[in-house]
Amino acid sequence: MKKQLSALLAAALCASALAGCGVNSNSANAATSGAEDTVTLAVVSPVTGDSAEYGIHFNVGAQMAADKINEAGGINGKQVVLKSFDSKNDAKEAAEVARLICQDKTILATIGDFSSTCCMATAPIYEENKTVQISPSAGLIDFPRVGPYNFSTTGVQENDGGFLMNRVINEKMGAKSVAIVYTNNDYGLNMLSYMTQEAEADGVVITDTEAIASGEKDFTAIVSKMRQTEPEAVAIMGSYNEVANCVKQIRQVGWDVPVAISGSALTDQLVELLGDDVNGIYSNIAFVASDNTPETKEFNEEFTKRANMPPSFHSISTYDTVMLVCDAAIKCGDNLNRETLKDAIQSYKGFDGLMGPFEFTEDGAVYRGYKVVQYQDGVLTSVSDYMMVHD
Repeated sequence: MKKQLSALLAAALCASALAGCGVNSNSANAATSGAEDTVTLAVVSPVTGDSAEYGIHFNVGAQMAADKINEAGGINGKQVVLKSFDSKNDAKEAAEVARLICQDKTILATIGDFSSTCCMATAPIYEENKTVQISPSAGLIDFPRVGPYNFSTTGVQENDGGFLMNRVINEKMGAKSVAIVYTNNDYGLNMLSYMTQEAEADGVVITDTEAIASGEKDFTAIVSKMRQTEPEAVAIMGSYNEVANCVKQIRQVGWDVPVAISGSALTDQLVELLGDDVNGIYSNIAFVASDNTPETKEFNEEFTKRANMPPSFHSISTYDTVMLVCDAAIKCGDNLNRETLKDAIQSYKGFDGLMGPFEFTEDGAVYRGYKVVQYQDGVLTSVSDYMMVHD
């Protein structure tokens, strides 16, 4: 499966005309130096490893946005060029990539990284070098609070975790008790914290909490322990491969407990891994590809054509993020540099992307509404309108 994903990503990158998939500083400088008629953005994501599918969504979504901007005349007449870097969803690797990017003065800003853990590792580096890092998917509120050069366009985890507990588990699923499985990293620990706070407010009893390592495959003992606590639902906070392994083993023992999962796991790969077992799973997300608006339909068709898979939250969020960065850069006029771009993003008002309107808070985070979604016949389907955590 990893080989298949790597091949898909390579094909997607070639189709999108991305250059510089490596992280060698010499090649990065050679590819962009002296190009006065271009504006270069780095795209940092897991191109290889267990999270490689997210790299496909990041890179293809970013290139679609860059193509759209270039077709409209670029950034004040300059064409947008993207350079892809592989962080492997590893904090140490991400930090090394960040240093290389910051040293390359021809790169204006970074779109990425994928996870809060990687972004927390790289945020001080970007801050020290006064270079914008804007993540389409890192929801840890502490990340943009590191400093003014770090931003996140996804909903913060406080909002995300609270919505999942209140709107999805409590209201839509009607569960008054839940067992929670979470990845033992920044993302999982914070989701657990916010879900616990909301559960107390909603009167939902948490019967069990189980920490897992990233990439966990054996859930036998965890499933047995959770089942003994007799929860009315199970919530799984992790990536698509961890969620798939857990759900499979829940169903293999004949346990038909309702399941809710984190929005980060809502990928085509999850559907492929789970087959019919994906049906009935609940989650929340800011964009639903099956919603047939003209804009959604156009994006779905183009993304699927380029990537040979349907889009996900990550592809749409990355698309919106690149569109916002490019529009902020346009507003800088002839005085475009790393510092003026930071100021333009901070003060940006009225952005309305595929995932709806949003503005940044003072600390560079985004609070947004979500829809409750459920897999039905293998398709992620809206089962509510946009809502906030509370009315």
